[in-house]
Amino acid sequence: MVEEYQKETPNIRQNPAIMKEIQDKQKELQEANVSTFKKMVEENPNSLVAVLILSDMTNGKTISTKEAKDLYDGLDEKIKNTQMGEQLGKTLKDASATAIGSKAPEFSAPTPEGEQLALSDALGKVTIIDFWASWCKPCRIENPNVVKLYNEYHEKGLNILGVSLDKTGQKDKWLKAIEDDGLTWQHVSNLQYWQGPIAQLYGIRSIPATYILDENGVIIAKDLRGESLRAKVSELLD
Repeated sequence: MVEEYQKETPNIRQNPAIMKEIQDKQKELQEANVSTFKKMVEENPNSLVAVLILSDMTNGKTISTKEAKDLYDGLDEKIKNTQMGEQLGKTLKDASATAIGSKAPEFSAPTPEGEQLALSDALGKVTIIDFWASWCKPCRIENPNVVKLYNEYHEKGLNILGVSLDKTGQKDKWLKAIEDDGLTWQHVSNLQYWQGPIAQLYGIRSIPATYILDENGVIIAKDLRGESLRAKVSELLD
């Protein structure tokens, strides 16, 4: 099969059938690998190898937080109490706090006007917490899509709370980006870059990052962008 794909390489992208076959095969292989690794963890609860495998799957997001937590709970206590085991336990505990189905952790931070705004005071029927920054090129590229989405769905109940990871002493760049990109929703920032308390609370390691909440502040989806984000909002509000 590999040889066939190699012969067809120049034309693969123009052939939807071949592309789908490749994607389906890739998905099949990934699922088989995950199944194998999960079995290894389950069969080796007394080994540090299980912690390493589980850490890799957790960091790579190849399994859900709940699956990872269930596998971790099955490890021997001696393994959990090792340095690697404790670190993995902390990672999973933090991830569980912002997993789909969990209540979004509450926070408050300064607005551009210097007033404190709490997440609970910014909730709509559907709320997007949008982690971004003026210096983040992918964020700025995504912003027009978010603006269009907000303008279309705000009257139907969509709220957005922008959480900026801009740097200390660069409030002017944050405010200019808000104005230049036409981001008319609510914004907060501690101006502490990656060390900001909200970014730490939500375990943000890359941006843009999004959390979609229901009217009660429960996380119902996350890390959606572009058409995926639009489709989810449309599903919830149309």
